[in-house]
Amino acid sequence: MKLFRRKFEIIQEQAFRELPYECCGLLVGIQENDHRGNIENIVYEVAPCRNSLYFGKEQGFEITHQEYLEVEREAARYGYDIIGSYHSHINSPAIPSLHDVDFAHSGHTLLIIALMNGQPKEVTAWLRRESGGFHQEPIRVVE
Repeated sequence: MKLFRRKFEIIQEQAFRELPYECCGLLVGIQENDHRGNIENIVYEVAPCRNSLYFGKEQGFEITHQEYLEVEREAARYGYDIIGSYHSHINSPAIPSLHDVDFAHSGHTLLIIALMNGQPKEVTAWLRRESGGFHQEPIRVVE
């Protein structure tokens, strides 16, 4: 995944602002395939979303269908797609949870920022495979 520094900073800022709850948002850009068929996601925009869970925002997130559709329409106007989502994990590692597994469809990337005791611990990205599992995707933060 290629992620521009300012977009990465927006995700971090939202994660701190939303504490003690999980933050969430959508990743907008394009997917490119290299000569081997490997997917690289290039994130051009991030769309911070409201965590619409009524209970359990400390360990989960939900993006409303309406908000998803609004971001999808806006992205399409610029020739982009929703290529994934991001969210924070509070006091747990940056690996997909069972909820994350249910949320992500094939080809979807999850970017997870783990905050431990209010401090950033790690950031990881996971691409959902067609076979159902996840593959850890390298993150390149660029200027």
